Amino acid sequence: MLISIVIPTRDRARYLRHSLATATAIDDDAIEILVSDNASIDETRQVVSEVQDPRVRYVNTGARVSMRQNFEFALHQSKGEYVIFFGDDDGMIPGQFPFLRSILEDRHPDALSWDYPVYGWPVAGYGNRVGGLRFVRDHAFGKPRALDVGERVQVAETGRLDLFHPMPAIYHGCISRRFLTNLARKDGTVFLARSPDTYVNYRAIQHGGMFLHCHHPFSINGHSPASNGGNLAAQGTKAEKKELAERFSKERATDPVDDVVPLSKSVPFGFLGTLETVRAHFPEPAMRPDYKSWYLSVLLDIRKKDTETQRELHGMLEDHARKTDSEDALNAAKSPMAAHLRKLAMTWTKNRSKLHSFRTSTEIDGANNILTAALTCDRLLADDYHAVLRDELTQKNAWSKLKARR
Repeated sequence: MLISIVIPTRDRARYLRHSLATATAIDDDAIEILVSDNASIDETRQVVSEVQDPRVRYVNTGARVSMRQNFEFALHQSKGEYVIFFGDDDGMIPGQFPFLRSILEDRHPDALSWDYPVYGWPVAGYGNRVGGLRFVRDHAFGKPRALDVGERVQVAETGRLDLFHPMPAIYHGCISRRFLTNLARKDGTVFLARSPDTYVNYRAIQHGGMFLHCHHPFSINGHSPASNGGNLAAQGTKAEKKELAERFSKERATDPVDDVVPLSKSVPFGFLGTLETVRAHFPEPAMRPDYKSWYLSVLLDIRKKDTETQRELHGMLEDHARKTDSEDALNAAKSPMAAHLRKLAMTWTKNRSKLHSFRTSTEIDGANNILTAALTCDRLLADDYHAVLRDELTQKNAWSKLKARR
């Protein structure tokens, strides 16, 4: 069974070099590693050409397109029965890939998702908590379990982004090509929103299917000054990434496929816009947003922005409330008590998993990048997940062994 590992990229050769290395380190002949270059003007093509691995393929969009368009282009260029996307500053964990394949071949799910640690690239002047990983007890060595689709729909409808994961995913997740075909519009287009990964999260649970999730890492989510998610979060703030964030926003605006909600400078508002876009394209089965809950998420995010951006976002929220006849929900979401209770809930969600966790450096022999982070994961995880999947080792004992290796 061929599995496609797809890396969309643009002008990030300095990161891609190491991210690509995490995929080529996988010992598996039945994979293709597809680098989809969004008309880069740096040395991206050269970086890929230097990799002497017959599993690696390079394709180029030929002209600058949006992230959504690059995802769509890459998907149709790939050939695997299952497809995995990850970013050019992210990475696979090579030693854990055999267990991912084993689950796919044994269970044949429509989608398989997993937990993943977050790695901050140690770039001068960029961020805190970089150059290391946090390992969490409940996010390692968990056996595959079926997602409750109804529960996931409810989370999507309430806008509780702190509870958003797990979801069936193509980004840091794996989806069968057959299922993706079922999600597509009649013309074959799969990704119909500015944020292709979030769109697939929503569209998959709306459609329904057999979705598995592993509380175990198969990939690492990297963040860097070039990260798309970080760029969006930086809009309307005084972060050093603001200029790059605004350029990213302008490039997305050129895509002829647009969300039904105007492009905003808020991550929660962007998630709501994606949900509204799914509902517009596919009204059935119906998804019914809890607008009060959604607006509360957006309002809490707005507080982090500068004054001008706050005014802009408040105006957009009021416009959306008028169009959806949800003005009462917006007024209710402005309650100070509602905001206080939501912040408490979000803080608990964020911190409870850290009760049984530890951080570790990912530096190896003076180097610290996504490849050394992946190798650090494999050194700590070893091959104990194989024994867990075969019921020869409990999750608790596997975690104890990992801590001993620490």
